Amino acid sequence: MRPVVVPPGVTLRGGVGADAGAVAAVQVGSWRATYVGLLPEAVLDGLSVGDKTEGWARVLGEGGRHVVVAESGGRMVGFASVGPGRDADLDGATGQLTTLYVVPGAWGTGVGRALHDAALSRLADAGYRRGVVWMLSTNARARRFYDRQGWMADGRLRVQQFGGTVVLDRRLARSLVAG
Repeated sequence: MRPVVVPPGVTLRGGVGADAGAVAAVQVGSWRATYVGLLPEAVLDGLSVGDKTEGWARVLGEGGRHVVVAESGGRMVGFASVGPGRDADLDGATGQLTTLYVVPGAWGTGVGRALHDAALSRLADAGYRRGVVWMLSTNARARRFYDRQGWMADGRLRVQQFGGTVVLDRRLARSLVAG
């Protein structure tokens, strides 16, 4: 794994229960900016920070070992979460980058890469040798980001439905072993 390079003025730390609302707000804000034109407007308008907060409170209640948050200027600007691979075809040596979201104002600043690298380091430290991540196949910005981080499509696809719109997700994979 490469060293984590954190942009000036940004701090990374493990998430805690008190972060649930801020994590949810970053997720909803990021979705609303990222998926314009890719998901139905009604779906994006219907996202609820309150609903997302409940889910993140459960995840973060585990002590934050699976979530890394980025803060700048006293506010959360992004987060990433990891865990064991969730797909039936994955073995126990494969972990998953389950989420990676950055507020639009911090896009292109290095926050996403820092979160990415810190999250993958957590997977590697937990003994995972390979990582996977799912991404919306039409999200060109995410694809460029993951390409730069060494991810490659592994041939797996999944279909999801959002507000009556069917979308295709692509699974990417990469090694977590140095060298």
